[in-house]
Amino acid sequence: MTIDNPPPVAPGNAESLADVATDDESHLQKYGYKQELNRALGLFSSFGVQFTSISVGSVVFTTIIVGFGFFGPASFWPFIIGGALQVFGVGLAVAQLVSAFPLSGGVYQIVSRLAPKQQWLAWQGGWWLVIAHTVAVAALSVSMVPFIAGWFGLGELSGAQITLAAIGIIILVTLVNIAGVKAAAVLNNIGVVAEAAIIIMVIVALVVAKYDRAPASVLFDTAGTVGPGGNAAWIGFLFAMILPAYTISSFDATGNAAEETKNAARNAAWGTVLANTAAVIGGTIFFYLLVRAIPDVDAVMKSATPVKLILDSAVGSTLTTVFEAVAIVALMACIAMLQLTAVRVVWSQARDRQMPAAHWLHKLNGNRIPMNATFVVTLISIAVCCWSSLLSVLSAMTALAWALAYGVVVAVGFVAVLRKELPDHPFNLKAASPFVFAVAIIWSVVLCAILVWSDWLRVGMGMLVAIAIGFGIYALIPSAHRGKLEREGLHD
Repeated sequence: MTIDNPPPVAPGNAESLADVATDDESHLQKYGYKQELNRALGLFSSFGVQFTSISVGSVVFTTIIVGFGFFGPASFWPFIIGGALQVFGVGLAVAQLVSAFPLSGGVYQIVSRLAPKQQWLAWQGGWWLVIAHTVAVAALSVSMVPFIAGWFGLGELSGAQITLAAIGIIILVTLVNIAGVKAAAVLNNIGVVAEAAIIIMVIVALVVAKYDRAPASVLFDTAGTVGPGGNAAWIGFLFAMILPAYTISSFDATGNAAEETKNAARNAAWGTVLANTAAVIGGTIFFYLLVRAIPDVDAVMKSATPVKLILDSAVGSTLTTVFEAVAIVALMACIAMLQLTAVRVVWSQARDRQMPAAHWLHKLNGNRIPMNATFVVTLISIAVCCWSSLLSVLSAMTALAWALAYGVVVAVGFVAVLRKELPDHPFNLKAASPFVFAVAIIWSVVLCAILVWSDWLRVGMGMLVAIAIGFGIYALIPSAHRGKLEREGLHD
């Protein structure tokens, strides 16, 4: 596999920052848009947007219970396989499409341009990403609550208490995002450091600390989740793939921030590839060491915070509390980036008049932030929290919405690759493109089936309701604008 133009750390090749800025603006004008957002993100920040949106160490820290619930400690294996399919299938395919179309709106923009006669599908793809990110914001907020509650000596919380605490976290993150892209970038960069720190610190601690390591056989222990009274082994294995689908996703986060990224066609694509690769490698090592540090499988399976129990036993409660604090900082940044991504999709659709109250949703505040779109996305996340505070349901719903949206965009992209219809793009998989896109399509279909099967009533029906709501919103778009992307003179 060869890839054109390795990731630049600076403009290079006698290319000045002014030249890069001019090229970004002319690229945007080619698609009928003027520069409205603040283009302040470089390669590191672009990498950070994606890495923080994944936040694999912190997400595993708080949601490993989902994988354990389906397949016990043996969920390590579906994590590896599912993670590889996520990153080197869907992730690479989406990165190539982001390089071709470095525009806010991600899936919505890509599908609308490659399948112009299917604008309703492009709109729904964007809507599914909004659902995925808003549900992810709710899910991660819920996942943080037990850890924060433990710091204050609070015992088991009621569903209502978890919901209220999660809403408070969402509001706090919203305040950061409306402060401006630079404030969000600062939190994002702090999140990158915190995320890297939590992975490195836990790995070092588990390698150096002296404790009774579990035998290697624990990696194959399904802890009673399969067999008599449980799922068949292959069903449990498939269901456990929900965890990597949830922890390593949001592949177009850098794409949605592309209009705020310098040298976006290169940096946005490379940012997502580098972040995805780092996430799957770091996450695999992290997961392995955690499983080998399990002191008592039965106790871990019964715990609401299994990673805390494992680390308490291996390195002590004081160090574990430090790890938790760093993980919470990384998760706050992750939530901020997920919210930012959802806002950019809504704003992009409003810019094309593909939303009710489009003019209102498209407005920017003094910091050039889509404040109205941010409020709408925040309200959706709060509504999701009120709908369910069950982490397993929220995580599966998130993964399903992502899988549907990315499944559509890689299918449309696959056709464009075969027909050689993609515009010139610096991140190009060349001859490997058809294979990568085919793998991405197959995995997306399998993943959607697994997710619906895992809980067809709450997850499957929940997604159908979300799709129905999407069609209802689409029907409210004025007929003169619906299905038409009036880009010429749109922002005069």
